[in-house]
Amino acid sequence: MTVARRLLASLAGLAIVVITAGLVLAWHQGYRIWVVHTGSMIPTLQPGEAIVDQPVRGRPHRGEIITFRYASGPDQVVTHRVYRESGGTIRTKGDANPTEDPWTLRASQVVGIPTAIIPDGGYIVVYLSQPTGAASVVTFTIMITLLWGLCFPSRPADAGREPERGREPERRTHRRMDPRTAPPLVSPGAGPGRRAGGRAAGPGHRSPRPVVR
Repeated sequence: MTVARRLLASLAGLAIVVITAGLVLAWHQGYRIWVVHTGSMIPTLQPGEAIVDQPVRGRPHRGEIITFRYASGPDQVVTHRVYRESGGTIRTKGDANPTEDPWTLRASQVVGIPTAIIPDGGYIVVYLSQPTGAASVVTFTIMITLLWGLCFPSRPADAGREPERGREPERRTHRRMDPRTAPPLVSPGAGPGRRAGGRAAGPGHRSPRPVVR
């Protein structure tokens, strides 16, 4: 694996860990995400949007948008605006509704106050909350990983090294000898006073002179 791929994998893993830790921390602190299903709060809230609620701090006041449970049950959650309050009770109304809501709320029924709106984020939340949506995300991640490995295969650790060559035989260098300093060649049968080739070299013998023409 190259340095770039290692760095990219490390950054991706770090990002996943940071996002997961942030979501878990926000959940424990009381932050929630809800999906807008109806148009009772148009134009403030549109169907398909997602709202991020922060924990309730203090008592809601008139004109503030709140998320509350008007009945027992996990799905009985509504986000409307406080229409009026009196005697410890709260009455709400949707911005697009002509009349106020029929229920009367207490402060303990308020579960959060919208702090952020994510356009079209509700579709993503609904999709990921289904088993098929979560499975498709896992499948897509595996597919991207396989395609990355196919398009950018990792090189072996010794791919960049040159193959080790065998030891070359020692080369003998021949030095050219000077004929003036070279030792005389003696034939095996030559005795004292005889030159190579078997000819006598007595005192009165003279070497033949070269013929100059």
